[in-house]
This record gives sequence, C-alpha cells and structure tokens, in this order.
Amino acid sequence: MSDLARLANRAADLLFVPPLDGLWRRRLRGKVLCLLYHRVDEPGRIPFLDRFGVPPIPAAELAGELGFLQRQGARFLTFADLRQGHFPGPDDFGVIVSFDDGLRCNYREGLEVLAALGLPAVFFQSSGMLAGQALIWEHSLYWYGDHPEFAPHLADLARRELDLPANLQGAELIARLRDHTPIDRVRSLLAAMAERWGTLAELAALAERIYPTPADLRRARQAGHEVASHGHHHVPRRSISANDFEAELIDSAAVLERILGEVPRSFSYPFNSHQAGDERICGRHFSQVATVDGGLITPSTPPLALPRFTWPGPHRNRLRRRRWLWTGSMGWPLPGAR
Repeated sequence: MSDLARLANRAADLLFVPPLDGLWRRRLRGKVLCLLYHRVDEPGRIPFLDRFGVPPIPAAELAGELGFLQRQGARFLTFADLRQGHFPGPDDFGVIVSFDDGLRCNYREGLEVLAALGLPAVFFQSSGMLAGQALIWEHSLYWYGDHPEFAPHLADLARRELDLPANLQGAELIARLRDHTPIDRVRSLLAAMAERWGTLAELAALAERIYPTPADLRRARQAGHEVASHGHHHVPRRSISANDFEAELIDSAAVLERILGEVPRSFSYPFNSHQAGDERICGRHFSQVATVDGGLITPSTPPLALPRFTWPGPHRNRLRRRRWLWTGSMGWPLPGAR
C-alpha cells in the first residue's frame, strides 16, 4: 500500500466517529452481519499458534466488541435461526457470532463472554480436534516450525523430501507446506519427524491441552449455541479430491452427531478453501454453508454460500475497531454497498 493510500485509509476511520452511528445502523437494516473469530485467548499462551496461526482475541476485547453491537441494538442470531425463517425486519439489523476450528479456549473463555452478555453463537467444530485424539497435521506443523530444536530438522527434511529451496525457512516454509503442498506429503513429512525424534507423546499432550472435550461441545449446545461442522481434520479443499472432501464431511457429521445426539446442519470451509461444484457436495449433507468471502447476508443470499467477515487482528485505534464492527471490513468499497 502506498503512503497516499495508507493516509486515505487512515482518514476513512473518521467516518466511524460516534455521531455517525445512525448512518451505519441504517446501512445494516434488514441484513445480517456475520463475524468470525478463531481463538478467544491471551497472546503468549500458545506461542506456536500465535506465530503461525490466526491471532487470538482476548476475552475482554471480544466482550467489548460484542457489547458495542448489543448496545447499538443488534439482534443476535444463529444459522439455525436463519433456517427457521427468523430474519431481522426492515428496521432491525442482525449479527451472527461464529467461531471456527474449535479450540478449547473458545468453549471456555468464549462461552463465558457469551453467557455474560446473554448472546448466542455458532461453533464450527473440526471434529478431529478433540481432546484424547492426535494433534492435527496443521498444528503439528506449527509446533515443529516454532520449536528451536526441531525447526531446523523440519526444514532440512522438507528440502530433502520435497526438493524445496535451501533458503526457505520459518513462516515462509510453513506457508509453503500448509498452502501449496499436497496434504499426503505433509503428513508423511510429519510422520517421519515424529518417528525420528520421538515426539508423539508431546504432541498428544498438546492436543489434550488445546482441544475441547466432548463435554465442552455438549455444554455449548445445552447453553443454546449452535454446534456445526468445520470438517474433520481441517484439511483445505484445494489439497484433496472431491471424494476425500466428501468423506471429511461425512466423518465430521458422524462424530458430531455421536457427541450431540443431533446431526449438524451447517458447515464452514476450512481455510475458506472451496472450488466450483463444492456447494453441490455440501448440499448433500448440510442445509447451510458458511464462507469467509465477505458480504452481508440478506433474505436472498443462497444458503449454501453465506458470507462472513473474519476478525482482522488487533486494531490500530478505537475508530478502526468501530469500522470493523460496523462493516466487517477495513477496505473500500464496502462489502454489500449499494
């Protein structure tokens, strides 16, 4: 971004001073703004996720954001509410709070925030991310990449096995393995690391620490929240075949049904990775599909392509936070603008 563009973007924050709140409320009337968070936690508690994953939002900040929208008169909904035909009227606006991945902190710190405010939410759970199971491939990759002893060995093995450039290290290496390497090759690499360095017990202990228990999921459901599917092993669609993608959906739905006693009706794409024809596959198993493609939900939005806005990380200033909450975006033109 050029200096001029950066200056213009900063100046745009001034459109979100409190006297203009009425303008932004009017823009949202009759629509639903769906916000996505990944980790409700304090920075520094899980360093390898901080370094390579999505930044965490502290519970106090989440409470501040949702409390702001609540004070502005937002009608908080779930995807289940949309299925049942509950939609804000022409003088109201709706907000859906959603969490992806399904880390334990969302069911602990996140649920406390929701309970204190009396708000519902949707928890999109990757069913392979449960205490008592192995650490999934993505988190194993992050852990090795952040470990001072094992990171050089991971880089060396990746160079030898995958013929990667010798100078590819740190975040660039992790991004190449996560985003541009076939998942089977990444899993083989991780299996070789675990066998060579005997880390399986450490990885299992991490899974026990950061993943929720089935009881956590049931507690959220009993509190009135929706628990939905985020796939089984959090595999990006771009890395697997259509048949393997559908198997992920089937496995996830089966695990969640076994835990909750009901079939999940909504699904969100891991990494927001989806391809042409995926809506048809998802439609065989779910009534709704959430993306992170950005946009406001209206009564005419296709239920298999419901857009959300993902939390952009710590905000530069107070007005920037209001900008995110009113629009879901930091850029222009505004999504859904007419």
